[in-house]
Amino acid sequence: MSRFGKSLHQRWDEDDESDDDDLLILDGLIEGSKRNKQKKNFRGSLPSRHSVRRGILGGHDGIFRDYFADPCIYNNKHFRRRFRMSKSLFLQIVAAVESHDDYFL
Repeated sequence: MSRFGKSLHQRWDEDDESDDDDLLILDGLIEGSKRNKQKKNFRGSLPSRHSVRRGILGGHDGIFRDYFADPCIYNNKHFRRRFRMSKSLFLQIVAAVESHDDYFL
């Protein structure tokens, strides 16, 4: 019999079983809290690593300037290669989505 089985069997032989159950539950809670304290809490990057600011909004502005601004930098051939669809098809999809839901206006 395992060491836990013996102690459980011995405890059930005692008069007050409800106190023993409470002790077992308390032991389990204490053990669980010890494990949670030992667990490392990582939020985002790993410790000792530096984070890189990538400028997400700047990337959006760059794509808009490159492909959609009045004097765009890249032509339709480059647009098709990057987005795997023609620019006219993309603009049709944009128009359909905007007409379907006001959220995208």
